[in-house]
Amino acid sequence: MGAKETKFDYDALRDRAASPWAAGVGLSWGFAEATLFFIVPDVLLGAVALFAPRAAPRLLAFTLAGALAGGTLTYGVATELRPSQSEAVLDGVPTVKDSAIHRVEREMRNEWPRSIVYGPLRMGTPYKLYARAAAVEDESLSSFFLWSIPGRLERMLPVTLAAALVGLFARRRIARRPRAVLASYGVLWLTVYVVYVVTIGF
Repeated sequence: MGAKETKFDYDALRDRAASPWAAGVGLSWGFAEATLFFIVPDVLLGAVALFAPRAAPRLLAFTLAGALAGGTLTYGVATELRPSQSEAVLDGVPTVKDSAIHRVEREMRNEWPRSIVYGPLRMGTPYKLYARAAAVEDESLSSFFLWSIPGRLERMLPVTLAAALVGLFARRRIARRPRAVLASYGVLWLTVYVVYVVTIGF
């Protein structure tokens, strides 16, 4: 009975991870994190890749699309607001500091939209700050959009790929204890965010 229940748990998680529902959540999460949400969609990408590795590329594509749409919206809103107003909006997002907002402005001014690729390399500087900075510095939407693709994939792709490889090569172990694996994965991300908040501040 226990074995059947565990197998059902794994199959249910795999089916949910591979469903259109997951793709829709990825699209929404990518959009939200590029605007006012503060938890990265990598959390979902890795979870789906662990339980349904073959569904990971589709989810990645939907999440990227959502992020690009959200970044475009943030850029558009920032063009309509005074810099001080858009700064105040983003400064109210958890883990976003005014020092980071100003640093990203300088990067955008000096390095243009290619500075977007710096974000994931610096303890996860939020993409939304680059969207605002591109508008404040009068960078073209097309240039911002094109540089956003490698800028977003720079972190999301390795996370997805690593989790998918674990999901493929450790499938039997994951299937035996799916709930434990999911709980461990959640603890991993909780630890990441605790370290991030302690380092950056809330």
